[in-house]
Amino acid sequence: MTALSLVVAVADDGVIGDANGLPWHISEDLRRFRELTTGHVVVAGRLTHESVVARLGQPLPRRHTVVVSRRTPPGGPEVWTPGAATVVPDLDAALALAGRLAPDADHPEVVVMGGAQLYARALPQVGMVHLTRVHLEPGGDTRMPEGWLDGFTVVDSTDLGTASGTDVTFQTLTRG
Repeated sequence: MTALSLVVAVADDGVIGDANGLPWHISEDLRRFRELTTGHVVVAGRLTHESVVARLGQPLPRRHTVVVSRRTPPGGPEVWTPGAATVVPDLDAALALAGRLAPDADHPEVVVMGGAQLYARALPQVGMVHLTRVHLEPGGDTRMPEGWLDGFTVVDSTDLGTASGTDVTFQTLTRG
């Protein structure tokens, strides 16, 4: 069975986003995200995927993105953007496709990368969380649900001061 993990940055006030973007820019967190997801199949909600494409001009490089969307993309039900992303109608279809694609990726772990609705739906099946605790209270319109880490144990934790001046804690948690 393919391992399912989740990668997320959460502020001290529980915020993970604002206006379909991050309410901070922390290069060290973006670098960690890249290290954790490159070579993996990633699962993203439509708005998260669209924000990546808007920022980068393309889907995430060196990853296959499975996009969960109730909308049918312009190219039909399977193709979102040429060669780098596939759209499916729900999380179950995303996980089934990701499980088939993962053995062809550099690493078999499938990583859920947001947004909030997808995190909430995937969480019961997630075995590992790659968490960046952002020591800010920026406010925002998107949060992780209360108690979302119940049942997880911290197995690695590193405090870091960043170039932007925002302190963060990188943590890895496992279920159980």
